[in-house]
Amino acid sequence: MATGEKYLRFRCTGCGNCCKEPLLPLTDTDIKRIVRHTGERGHELVRWVDRNGIDMDDEPEAFVTLRQGKRVMVLRHEAGGCRYLGADDRCTIYNHRPLGCRIFPFDPSFKEDGKLHRLKLIQATDCLYELDGENDLGKVQTLHQKHLAATSSYQAKVARWNARQSARKSHGKNTETAADFLAFLGV
Repeated sequence: MATGEKYLRFRCTGCGNCCKEPLLPLTDTDIKRIVRHTGERGHELVRWVDRNGIDMDDEPEAFVTLRQGKRVMVLRHEAGGCRYLGADDRCTIYNHRPLGCRIFPFDPSFKEDGKLHRLKLIQATDCLYELDGENDLGKVQTLHQKHLAATSSYQAKVARWNARQSARKSHGKNTETAADFLAFLGV
């Protein structure tokens, strides 16, 4: 049995805490999905945070070089939680939510043969979960793979952007803005 396999019995109790406290890093595909559904503009759902606002030191490739410094793009919070958290503590864009929300709270790792190696629960907030549910390992693995692919693709775009900003700086030009970055992503 893989370490942490018991967490496949995770059941959400609907407390909404996961949508109130932690900040959720976004990818361009997350923004595009939400924009298509809501009709909002990308900059309306994004907040930019620096190293002091989010613990992502283990993912330096997520930091975008902007005029105001290195920042991570996260889902904007309003009134004490995610802007899409309803008064009933339910997601108002559930079918269009970011991949990071879809995989939460699972943090799996798989062996090369595809078998589960380890399963942890992300401890980003107080989660009032129960262990009397059922989660399909295949679905967890598929979500994990989609999340990794989207994150990898986004980070490659961030790397291209950051190289572009370094080139601008070496030619005496100003670093571009967050609006320029969103346009670069096609948002």
